Amino acid sequence: MENAKKELLARLADKNGELFSLLSPCTREPYVECDEETFDDKVALYFTADAAKAAAAALGEKKIPVTVMQIESRQMLLFFTNLYTMGVNAVQVGSEEPVLIQLEEIVKRREDRTMPDGSVWVENPQLHLTAIYFAQELRKPAGENTPQTLKDLQEELAADFQKSRFLFALEKEGTGTPMVQTKDGQKYQPVFTDAVEFSRFNRENKFKAVVVDGAQIGKVLDKDARGVILNLMGVNLPLAVNRNSNPKA
Repeated sequence: MENAKKELLARLADKNGELFSLLSPCTREPYVECDEETFDDKVALYFTADAAKAAAAALGEKKIPVTVMQIESRQMLLFFTNLYTMGVNAVQVGSEEPVLIQLEEIVKRREDRTMPDGSVWVENPQLHLTAIYFAQELRKPAGENTPQTLKDLQEELAADFQKSRFLFALEKEGTGTPMVQTKDGQKYQPVFTDAVEFSRFNRENKFKAVVVDGAQIGKVLDKDARGVILNLMGVNLPLAVNRNSNPKA
């Protein structure tokens, strides 16, 4: 374990260092698994592209779609920090004898969440994680256990949603809200679990973020929206909202 950790930290410190991981096309985020022994929510890392490709091929045989993603030195800090917002707490390093390392051993989080301008810190790792697992299961070929797994995840998703606090997007010029129309013609209002997801959407800086509690979303939702679409640039998960009850995927 120490050798794997030393190698990982060396790659982080090397300005020319690189790592490889697996990207899920179901979520446009790193592929997440729950460790069967420790129940850690983990992302796999590899020191070579060939090792990552072999892991991707093995998952492909199980009908789990993934692609190989390269992480360059300049991207590493953001990559590891973003794992926290995704609810991931560990990384699995290596391929032949993989080693599980707690994320906090690699990157420490700032404990003081006070924002300099007095604004509210918004982050929902548990909801984000549940949404990732739901999208990964929903968008891969169905198996024997898929219906029950989706049912369980949907119930967990609804419970997490009610306890969460979201970022809504409002136009900087005016009071309009962005809307997304799905193939069936239904309109959804984008909401985001954290500042990282909001910034992925707001690359042209056209919108400002406002904070809304999950339990209040039915009251503030645009009148033309059937529901919300969670993390549009990531899991991209439409959730129908009954104005007086929980959302439904």
